[in-house]
Amino acid sequence: MKTKIDYFDYDTLLQPTDWRFAAAVVGLCKYFDYFGIDYKVLYDVEEKPDNYIHGFDGIIYKSEDITEEKYLEFAENYFEKYMTHKNILNILESQEFSEEQIKLVNDLVKSKTVLKGLFDKIKFDGTNKDIFISTIEENRAEIIKNIFKNGNNLYKNYCNERLIFTEDNSTCRLRGYNVDKDRKTSNLGFCFSKESFESNDILEFDFIPFAFSNSDMRETYFVNNNFSVKSLTQTNYAFSNQLSSTENKDDKNKLMLVLQNSKDYISYDVEIISKSQDKAYYETFFVRLERLKKLRELSGKSLNFVKKINDDYWFNLEKEVYMRCLNNVLLDDVILMMLKFYFDDNAVKGYIKSRTDMLIDINVSWKGNEIMDEIKSAKSCGFLTSKKLIEMKSSNKINSYKQKIISALCAHDYDRAKEIILSLSAYVGMEFSFFYTFLENAEENKDLAFAFASALIEVSSKNN
Repeated sequence: MKTKIDYFDYDTLLQPTDWRFAAAVVGLCKYFDYFGIDYKVLYDVEEKPDNYIHGFDGIIYKSEDITEEKYLEFAENYFEKYMTHKNILNILESQEFSEEQIKLVNDLVKSKTVLKGLFDKIKFDGTNKDIFISTIEENRAEIIKNIFKNGNNLYKNYCNERLIFTEDNSTCRLRGYNVDKDRKTSNLGFCFSKESFESNDILEFDFIPFAFSNSDMRETYFVNNNFSVKSLTQTNYAFSNQLSSTENKDDKNKLMLVLQNSKDYISYDVEIISKSQDKAYYETFFVRLERLKKLRELSGKSLNFVKKINDDYWFNLEKEVYMRCLNNVLLDDVILMMLKFYFDDNAVKGYIKSRTDMLIDINVSWKGNEIMDEIKSAKSCGFLTSKKLIEMKSSNKINSYKQKIISALCAHDYDRAKEIILSLSAYVGMEFSFFYTFLENAEENKDLAFAFASALIEVSSKNN
């Protein structure tokens, strides 16, 4: 919440009452620190402003310290590697230019509309660098503003680019919160009441892009642990640094891996806001400490398995497990998918089996480990049954029974699954000790059938 105050020489208090204000606080702190501008942290001052909201920290500052000139200078520095004009100026520091450098300067000019407009009739030839330098310096603010507000990974990803550094807007400038003021708005809010639509907007929301993590990722994140300004700034600084140092993973997997290693700065329930360049809105999910502990327990477990399902979807086992862990969702459907992958052409059956067994163990542990002994029994029964079928010269029935059990489980037809397992027991002349527990409550104890089906495997396949 933004509050006008009369507090010594300061006139504004910004408190992180929701994630938007929290992100604005983080961005503003970076801005103030960059210029060495004085501001106060609410929890650090003994005498509080009269009208502050109890229960929230905040920053106290002078509104006059926020100017468009400083804002653009800060944006140019913070997102320096995306500022095309800076790349051009760096090249123009040379005294002589190769053909490659000349071409690069002209290509950089063509890459941005604002630069193309400024150098419409001028082409860099290696001898006219002074014209380029002076034109850029004379129009620097315009160049920065256009590059920043139109960058798909910069301001445009987070806010309506037409509202940059504006005030008194009728709706919020943030993506997903902003609407056309000329359209009918009765259908925006709850029960078709436009008054229920959250539309408040403040200039400080322009600092939200500086609060989110690494702009070189297509999906960026903000951790809203708004217990204090200190926790907000320090957590997001550490979070962003860890994301930067995590390589060779897609954005969601990076997030999961960083959360696994976040115990030094996240030790409580937190809200995480994500913004993808592919979506015109923000997404929110809550990370519960209990689930975070479960996620950290997965550290060191080998969950590497990726399979193309179609042109639009790749199944990533590690990602699927991590997301279900955080969302408190069991792995039943993932286990069934892995059991089905076993029968795919060119499937590395032993590798898939080992990953499936690990998923079953994780799933049972999430449920409380109450049937872990029976799980071991089911795996043993599956192995001994496979061995017995091979001795009976009926190895072809291993995959046949395995497929039948998996099909019944996929259809949630537990009565059929019981019949198949019972039939197999009679065929090989073996008693399956785990079966009685499965019989009592097949749906609740389906992991026993998962484990048994996974263990039905030809001996030769186990060496794949």
